[in-house]
Amino acid sequence: MTETGPKAVHIGIDPFGSRHDPSFDADDDSQLARECELVEDGGELRAHDPVAAGARPSLAFVDGSVRTDMRLTRTTEDGTTTGIVGSYVAGAVHVPGDGRRARVDPIVRHRVVLFTHGHLVHLPPQPGGWAWESHATECTESFKAAQRVRTLMRESEVQIAEALSEEGILTILDGPLSMVRSGWSKPIVGYVKSHPVPMLERSQWVRVPTIAVGQRTSVFAINGNLYATYLRLGDAGPGASPWGGIARLEVPAGVGREAAIAALDEAASWLPRFASSPHRDARAPVNLVPVGGLEWRLRHEFDDSRLAMRAVTAAVLQLGQQAA
Repeated sequence: MTETGPKAVHIGIDPFGSRHDPSFDADDDSQLARECELVEDGGELRAHDPVAAGARPSLAFVDGSVRTDMRLTRTTEDGTTTGIVGSYVAGAVHVPGDGRRARVDPIVRHRVVLFTHGHLVHLPPQPGGWAWESHATECTESFKAAQRVRTLMRESEVQIAEALSEEGILTILDGPLSMVRSGWSKPIVGYVKSHPVPMLERSQWVRVPTIAVGQRTSVFAINGNLYATYLRLGDAGPGASPWGGIARLEVPAGVGREAAIAALDEAASWLPRFASSPHRDARAPVNLVPVGGLEWRLRHEFDDSRLAMRAVTAAVLQLGQQAA
């Protein structure tokens, strides 16, 4: 909807709806705004039409999921600290380039107990194969424990993505490459569906939504660690925000600028073909169809929550008996 007047105002709908975090939350005056440098097209933001080079390559899409199973406390004469018992899964879906059916492989699953204040707590294993890896964080806030479990999940995703990339598979890691290490030289593509902060100088940033379906922007550098571009995957539907349908692709800077631009261009040429449909996915078109299927599969890899709570309760009671 566009209001008329001295300055035209467009009112748009965030296609992610209310059940998900917003797809766009990057106010122009955000204090977190960045002004990343364009490294293509002589510093001028332009629209590119990526062209697929040859037959479709084999692709792999990597994602993970995390769940908090129970919150715990640890009490001594010095006070009480907090911890959580959680689970995380990570996996990949392969889409062969020769048209064969997609398959999910591998899937890894971990159960963990993690406490704040640097306390390492070991829960005794329970019948039925229940066992937990013990971790600790020096952070004192309870929510940081959950963040640490998410980081463990992300590390598993990266390990899977690295192995697939070594096989020459075009690997798409759902989410930003926040785990990137200095000098990382694998052309893994990070796929970012939401936009929390402006990433470009204002005059360039406001032009990003002008790209058409299937087009990408000029490539820019992020903190010297990444190269990135914006890609419009598809049409987000009538009334959508101008940013609806746009994702950010990232590649580690360690691959070199030329190779990074080539990897981003190749990914941008194929990914629109995997855009989801609004009648099947609330985050369409940017939640890619293979990723949506992988998300569903990973959710079903978690233990039954009631059995998980029962096993944790039994382990905590056993700890109490041992301490008595």
